[in-house]
Amino acid sequence: MIATGVAILVAVIAIAQFFGYIRASIAVVMFLVLFSFGLRQVRAIANSPPEPELADVSDYGLKYVCTMCGLELRVEVAARDKAPTHCMEPMKLVRAGGKPPLTTVD
Repeated sequence: MIATGVAILVAVIAIAQFFGYIRASIAVVMFLVLFSFGLRQVRAIANSPPEPELADVSDYGLKYVCTMCGLELRVEVAARDKAPTHCMEPMKLVRAGGKPPLTTVD
């Protein structure tokens, strides 16, 4: 911690000889803020969550339809048991297991 403070002080003094103490202090503070932000971003990328476990659901014949635009989606591999979303709305299940549609599609 002391070594870091000394390094910052030396940097301010070295830069201040050319640009002045106020500009040098502002430059060092801006560097430290940007460096810490970049370091946090790199750590967040490196510590990404693990991939979800996938389940094969192709035997169930799940078919979803978006009620907003009419996009049809057949699900073969799922990571969770919730309906997918499209157009910011949950999609409607219209067919399961080769049966006729459960609800009408407008």
